[in-house]
Amino acid sequence: MKLTNMCKIRYVVGLTCLFFLIGNANAQVNIETLRRLDSKPGWYNDITLSLTYQSGNTDLLRFKTSLRSDFWFDKYHTFGIATLQHGEQGGKLYTDKGFIHLRGARSIIERLGVEMFLQKQFNESILLRDRNLAGGGVRISALKQRTDKKNTGLNLYLGIGGMWENETINDKQHGEVETNIIRSTNYISATWRTDDRFFVVITGYYQPYIRRLSDFRVLSESRLEFHVTKRVSVNTRLNIRYDSEPPTDVEAHDLEIVNGLSYKF
Repeated sequence: MKLTNMCKIRYVVGLTCLFFLIGNANAQVNIETLRRLDSKPGWYNDITLSLTYQSGNTDLLRFKTSLRSDFWFDKYHTFGIATLQHGEQGGKLYTDKGFIHLRGARSIIERLGVEMFLQKQFNESILLRDRNLAGGGVRISALKQRTDKKNTGLNLYLGIGGMWENETINDKQHGEVETNIIRSTNYISATWRTDDRFFVVITGYYQPYIRRLSDFRVLSESRLEFHVTKRVSVNTRLNIRYDSEPPTDVEAHDLEIVNGLSYKF
C-alpha cells in the first residue's frame, strides 16, 4: 500500500518526536560529515534551517529542516538525525524527501572502534519510495593530530563494514520494484579544525553490491562550518552522489549545495 505525501511527512515527524522523547526520558548522520566533533561527555542537540540549491534530477530552491541529538559517555557515542524537505509550487509538489538515522559507536582501543546503524529514507526525486538500512562495521583512526588537549589539527578516519538494504523504487518502466541485498559500505573521512570556530569535514563513500560489483554507489560529502557564537554557526555543505544503476529516466548523479544556520543547545 502506497503512502501519501502527507502520511510520509507524519511518519517521519512521528518517529522524530518519538526519538527525542526517548532521549529526554533518559536525560541524555552520506552521515560521516554530520558526525559531531565534540567528544566531551554529555548530551547535545541541534536544530538547523537551510536554504538549498540543487541540480541534477531536481533543479530548485527549497528550505530544509533537521533535528539531531547526541549522547557521549565514556567510550560510547550514540546519535540520531532526522531531516525533512517538502515544498509546493503552484499547487504542485516539487520536493519531498526525508530520512531518520540512528547510530551507536563504541571505542575498543585508542584507534579502533565499532559502530552499528539503522536508517529509513524516502526521496521522490530519484523515485525512491522507501529505503531501510541496517548495518555496522569498524572505524579506524589512521591519523590523529586533534585531541582533547589540542583542539586543532587534522584527523583521518577509515570505515569498513556491511549493511542490509531494502528498497522500494517506483520505476517508470518496470513499475514498483522491491529489492533486498547486502552491500559493503566503506568510507574515508578527514576532519580539519584550525581553531575553536572553524572546521572542515570531507568524506568519500564507496558502497558496492557484494554479489555484483558493477552495481555501486559513490558519495562525496564536504562540510565547512564557522561558529559565530558558542551556540550559533553557519555552514556550507557540498554533496555529490553517483549511482551506477539508477532507475529508469533518473540521472546517475546528483549535485547539492546547502547553506545553513544552526543553533546548538
